[in-house]
Amino acid sequence: MGPLEVLVIEFPGTRFRGEVMQTLSTAIDTGAIRIIDVTFLNKDASGTVTSYELAELDEADAALFDLVDETRGVLSVVDLEKVGAKLAPASSAALVVIEHPWASELDQAVAQANGRVIVRECIPDEVARAALADPHNRDDSR
Repeated sequence: MGPLEVLVIEFPGTRFRGEVMQTLSTAIDTGAIRIIDVTFLNKDASGTVTSYELAELDEADAALFDLVDETRGVLSVVDLEKVGAKLAPASSAALVVIEHPWASELDQAVAQANGRVIVRECIPDEVARAALADPHNRDDSR
């Protein structure tokens, strides 16, 4: 299995947008990613957070996730609470656990070359955007 990444996508209101699924579908079709878990959160105007598993969605919403072979329960209640606290009132979010299968092939090649991966880190979006916007203002201490 390749490394896992949790992607949280927030939307105003209560609907997950189909354009996002289309892009994820393309990545799945090419074998770049595999979705192994999905949970939805809804935060009402008063701040109450409700979670929904894929199996709990109505047929129209669940059809968006025909791309998910099975869910594995990777996300914990604590994970959901942390994300729910960050959501804006009257919004919803999809928490998608993505596997990167291509990376397991890289790991095998590194191991066969007697090497080892010593750091695998996801750079936060805001840090990456800032670095790309101003390449002279980077922290090269990594």
